[in-house]
Amino acid sequence: MIKTFVDAWMAGKDDAREMLKGVTNYRSIVTAVVRTIADNMGEDICYSDKPDPDRVHQIDDGCYQGMLVFLIAAQGYQPDTYWYVKVSYGSCSGCDALESALAGDQTMDDIMTLALHIVQRLRELGSES
Repeated sequence: MIKTFVDAWMAGKDDAREMLKGVTNYRSIVTAVVRTIADNMGEDICYSDKPDPDRVHQIDDGCYQGMLVFLIAAQGYQPDTYWYVKVSYGSCSGCDALESALAGDQTMDDIMTLALHIVQRLRELGSES
């Protein structure tokens, strides 16, 4: 876990809840998470240490199920810092967390939980942890 990201998420999770209304895919959740983090990191954090919500790249080599990898660049011109998060997905509500959330009665709470798990799984590319 990246403590500054978790702190920023916690500070902005009410705004994130609004951004996450109506999501239908993991990319939109990751983008909302990154936007929330970037918007709530504070002015004293250098822009090159903030993730850029407009630079969320998705890798999906699966089909009906698999692993999505999201690569997120830092803000600024030609960033050299990147973060990543891996998300497993399935083909039905029985094997996919987002499909289950969209089909369930507590959709927003479930989506907020998914978003929190994305925050917790974010890692800096090239870091040891």
